[in-house]
Amino acid sequence: MIRSLLAILFLCTVGTYADDYSFDMASIETKSFEYSGYLRSEYKYQNLNQDSPLYTLLNRGDSSQNTSLNEALFRFTHYKDDFKLIGALSARYNNIDGEDESIFTLYQLYANNKLSVNHSIDVGKKTLKWGKGYFFNPAAFLDRPKDPTQPENAYEGYVMVNYAYNKSFDGDLKNLKLDLIYMPTTSGINDDFYDGQSNNLAMKLYLLYFDTDIEFIYLYSDAQKDKIGFTFSKNLATYFEVHGECAKEIDGYHSYLLGLKYVTQSDITISSEYYYNSEGLTEDEIASSIKLEPFSAKSYVVNKFSKKEPFGIVYSSIYFKDMFNLEDNSHLDTLGFIYTFKNNLEIDFSYNL
Repeated sequence: MIRSLLAILFLCTVGTYADDYSFDMASIETKSFEYSGYLRSEYKYQNLNQDSPLYTLLNRGDSSQNTSLNEALFRFTHYKDDFKLIGALSARYNNIDGEDESIFTLYQLYANNKLSVNHSIDVGKKTLKWGKGYFFNPAAFLDRPKDPTQPENAYEGYVMVNYAYNKSFDGDLKNLKLDLIYMPTTSGINDDFYDGQSNNLAMKLYLLYFDTDIEFIYLYSDAQKDKIGFTFSKNLATYFEVHGECAKEIDGYHSYLLGLKYVTQSDITISSEYYYNSEGLTEDEIASSIKLEPFSAKSYVVNKFSKKEPFGIVYSSIYFKDMFNLEDNSHLDTLGFIYTFKNNLEIDFSYNL
């Protein structure tokens, strides 16, 4: 009798604990497909410099220009065992002074295979996103130039092969990652990187040493000058980070940036960077230029102030950004609002002042 009561008590106890710790296997099942994206809309009203040579050449009769820039981006990742397929598609619609332009671009499409715990390889069209700068990345030799007015935006990658070795340690050196890149150019592949046939080999050594991120970068090309780069990032406190980059073309230009990110007690994030390019234009060169590429001056200072969930609006943020040209003292101010939906879908409205 006692044995029967103990058996019943044991079964009841097991059932009770099973209820307390029960879980749904479907809820922890690994996803085979993930997606995210954003919608961005930007309106610019710009006063034109009527004294510039370009204004005279175009023979314009007005003193301002209206520009509408709109972009939709869709990202996806498909998982299958140790294999991943990663892609990003972009659709853009622009209207500049009444002239429409539609652009569809495949930003990324590459396969990732985890060969072992420490080794992996990527093959296809990929955006590397090298560097520590927020608005500028002078050491990102194999990336397209970032748009400082929309640094969060995705941008088109290049076709390449990327081998990576990654290992963690317990000592002062906490992590080491070595990236080796092979990127060819031909008349039909990566032709906007170099107009001709070339072979480009790059190496990036990443070290996490005493809570400081350090990167050493080298680019070899059989058709262009070699380049070397260095980047760092360090948190001086939980709310204060500093970073920098420098880049040097052998027997050529040099450029660098210094930046910081600071979060105030009222949860306002301040991002600031100073950028210098030895090949940039001076004030006199800017004034005499017929046509200017964006951010082609020697030096800039950029400041951005952002606040999450303003006025209690969850999943939203507002920001103000000032981009100051230190050569001719011109500047661009932007006020924006971002709302984030489920699945990391974002909508961004901005207005240039």
